Amino acid sequence: MASRDKIKRLLKRSRSLARQLRKSTNEKIPEGPVIVEFGNQKIQVPAHTTLLEAAIRLELDLDHFCGGNCSCGSCRIQVLRGGEHLSPPRPNEQMVLGPEAEEKGDRLACQARATGPVSIGIPDFFMV
Repeated sequence: MASRDKIKRLLKRSRSLARQLRKSTNEKIPEGPVIVEFGNQKIQVPAHTTLLEAAIRLELDLDHFCGGNCSCGSCRIQVLRGGEHLSPPRPNEQMVLGPEAEEKGDRLACQARATGPVSIGIPDFFMV
């Protein structure tokens, strides 16, 4: 029982620290839902949802062989509009994508988090 209480205190403290960090950096945190569009299908998801999670909610068959762990590149998508509303790519995503795909604006759906409206294309060679 004591360990459960300790975990609750740690979680509460980490949330508090995250709020303080956002305030101290004046980072604007998006509130509310965002629209993610895959072709002619749209879904409303909470801000900071990954594009892979949005695709799964839409029941799109988007490959993700590594289970969304940024190690295979099979969930590569094309950002058609709204790239500024995605989380910035991290070094591991950049490494998996490679410089050419990154220059074209491709992202890994398991890593890109939507913070505003975004329109996504799925390359044909990744569709089943």
